[in-house]
Amino acid sequence: MKTALWLLALATLLVAPSLHGHETLGTGGEGGGEIGIEEKTGQTLPTDLVFRDENGATVRLADLLGKPAILTLVYYTCEHVCPLMLSGLSKALPRLAARGGRDYRVITVSFDETDTPEKAHDVRKNYIKAAGPEFPAEAWTFLTGDRNRIRKLTESVGFRFKKDRVHGFDHPVVLIFLSPAGKVSRYLQVTQYQYGAEYPIAFSSFDLNVSLAEAAEGKAVTGFRRALLYCFSHEPPGLSRFFYFIATIGLVTLAAMAGLFLYLRASERRYRRGREYDLER
Repeated sequence: MKTALWLLALATLLVAPSLHGHETLGTGGEGGGEIGIEEKTGQTLPTDLVFRDENGATVRLADLLGKPAILTLVYYTCEHVCPLMLSGLSKALPRLAARGGRDYRVITVSFDETDTPEKAHDVRKNYIKAAGPEFPAEAWTFLTGDRNRIRKLTESVGFRFKKDRVHGFDHPVVLIFLSPAGKVSRYLQVTQYQYGAEYPIAFSSFDLNVSLAEAAEGKAVTGFRRALLYCFSHEPPGLSRFFYFIATIGLVTLAAMAGLFLYLRASERRYRRGREYDLER
């Protein structure tokens, strides 16, 4: 009987990892290859770059500065880590000591040149709603642009990403704090993904407050840790089929073990009834 229970436990362990094998998250160190962060604290962005906001209006980066800013680089069709990062940020913003719009602003830029202002508008309203009425909507701008402007912006902050062969992008997950003059003040990396949590990516109010205060003073804070979270949009060829195969084998094994368990229990009952019958005779 104990053997059957151990087999059941083993089968369960076989099934569980396979059901979650598709995870599109990863962490990496300095050897991140083509994607990652090249720290450029102290350098100034090309603030003359022009993008389009969520309403389709042309906006210069310089027009969004003049106060500290939190820059997030995502793509609006992402279904993996980007929306989780923005959700975590939207929940943290109302808790900050600094007030959005008055003391700082948030700038989200898509590095996918095919994203449109219409898509930016649709995506933006979700996070404005999540931030709640305490956070002024005008303090968070969602931008789109062409390939050349996107390249100049991402290169200026050392943000390296790669387009997937099939769909989406592979890229690091990070908040970039800018001074009022557009200088890179610091990088606040995302290093942990809390599985099962309501908001798998969360930001500390303390870290955000300190980073904004340093950006307001124009400080350049170095020492960016390299073990950050990456968002991967794809699976290696055949990986999906492999995990489904493993899941199927695990489920079949689990069913077989359950059948064996029921058989052993039935056999044990028959044996006990036989013993009781012999004793009565």
